[in-house]
Amino acid sequence: MKIYFTCLILTGILFLSACANEEQEEIHAVALKEVENIHIDHGSTTLKVESADIESVEVGLLYNNNGSGIVINEGKQYIKIRLKGDIRRLLNIGKMPELLIRIPASYTGNITIDGSSGNVNIKNMNEQKLDIKGSSGNVALEYAHINNDIHVSVKSGNVLLKLNDKNSNAYWLLKSGSGRRSVAIPLENIQRSNRKTEGQTGDGSVKVQIHTTSGNITIK
Repeated sequence: MKIYFTCLILTGILFLSACANEEQEEIHAVALKEVENIHIDHGSTTLKVESADIESVEVGLLYNNNGSGIVINEGKQYIKIRLKGDIRRLLNIGKMPELLIRIPASYTGNITIDGSSGNVNIKNMNEQKLDIKGSSGNVALEYAHINNDIHVSVKSGNVLLKLNDKNSNAYWLLKSGSGRRSVAIPLENIQRSNRKTEGQTGDGSVKVQIHTTSGNITIK
């Protein structure tokens, strides 16, 4: 009997996978108005966020194979973006979805990102305050220079931050449990211990705090 039900479940899974539509892209545009906070919950889906010369927040979902998957809740001062849970996306082997979000370069509010195993890629978010929390997903950030606070906290995921302007005015606090820390930019007033590296570049007026449990931290 157990074998029979197992076969039924496997048949259902294969059926759902076979019924998936061809790859497509779902796109939404959201006006900022008086928005001060943008909250993004990407779960286990890969997330890419970048700043661009646009007027509204643009949200796109690649490889969305079964209708609308993006949920956007708008308040007077906030926008919340998340994905609907759908087992059929997870079965689309080789074409896993990607959540792509473009933020207006003129936006100077807060961006909060929550996820589990999905990777996060951030590019050119120079003016926005950024707060990232995750579990096993990796986090990669690319900055020309840093003008606002950055806070990243992950468990087993690795964190990589690439910075063009090595003299950005930042106070750096890098903490890891069993993970390695590699810093290839010159820090002033540097202090090191088994689990912490701290120092500053420029006048140290903005805070860059990165914390991992077992993941590695690389700054270059």
